[in-house]
Amino acid sequence: MTKFPYLICALLFLFACNDDDTITVQEQDENTDISNITKPKGLYSSSLGSGNSMNNPEARGSLVRVKWSELEPQQGVFDFSKIDSQVEIIKAADKEWSLGLIGGSSSPNWLIEEVGADSFEILFRNEPVIIPKIWDAIVNEKLSILAQALANEYNNDTSLTLVYIPQMTSNGIEGHFNGVQSDVLLNAGFTPDLWVESVKETARIFANAFTNKAIAVELHEILQDVSIPERIMNDLWNDSSLEQRVGAAVWWLSGKTSFQTNLVNALTEFPGDIYAQVIGRSNQIDRFENDDYTTIFVQAKLIGIRYIEPWEYEFVNNTFPIEMKDFNDYVDSLYD
Repeated sequence: MTKFPYLICALLFLFACNDDDTITVQEQDENTDISNITKPKGLYSSSLGSGNSMNNPEARGSLVRVKWSELEPQQGVFDFSKIDSQVEIIKAADKEWSLGLIGGSSSPNWLIEEVGADSFEILFRNEPVIIPKIWDAIVNEKLSILAQALANEYNNDTSLTLVYIPQMTSNGIEGHFNGVQSDVLLNAGFTPDLWVESVKETARIFANAFTNKAIAVELHEILQDVSIPERIMNDLWNDSSLEQRVGAAVWWLSGKTSFQTNLVNALTEFPGDIYAQVIGRSNQIDRFENDDYTTIFVQAKLIGIRYIEPWEYEFVNNTFPIEMKDFNDYVDSLYD
């Protein structure tokens, strides 16, 4: 599928709108038939909440979010109840689910206090939080054990269609340090090379554990440097050992081209899978191009996004039924 037949129409529309210590990572099964892996497409709710979003016919599933500290409250002791309680509701509605693993300040205390992973402090939503350094090898060593434990539980669940990797960032999934001063990152030892290689290692860990699932890495520019997310998404997509299961994710879909413009352009050229979450609710109109929520669907088609997570609000209130159905029909026509 190519993205570019839609390019001219989409641009015209937008112009019109604009007046453990032992690592036990499971290796990729040589007999895995990648052609039988179903990557998600269409609209999923960005959270489950009460579960009412699953009543909307255009909601094909829901994202299940869970903190690493909840999954592994003690080193090597796993608790999947927060996942299972949500999945039960989703499956009762005969829908699918994606899994969002939250790292960063939601990583377990034992990672730093007992294991000794290096960390640094940042302000997140005006509160000081401690972030493990992903470039400290201990972090990915422990994430490999988590990934395998999760895969042992859910890799054979056909209703699980996508796994977001955890990231050692402000909110633990999104690949950004928005609002963090550059000096804070640089003084902590951050370099583009360390970051890129460590995030790619996390992605490989989860892809090798979840042998038949699509994997997503959420991307932002860091230090105003678009080459950082570009290297991550292109290197992972071009890694033949991953068989094009690791795609890019953007949790800032807004219809706007003035936000992270260079990354928007890079994504438009990116040949791989792109997954997205909408930046806000439709009643937060200033977050969208020309105060028009429907521009997210135009931008999604322009960039080549196969999957979007609108907020639960949209499904519960059935805000844009025509546009939602149109997007689901559109991706069905383009993607297997």
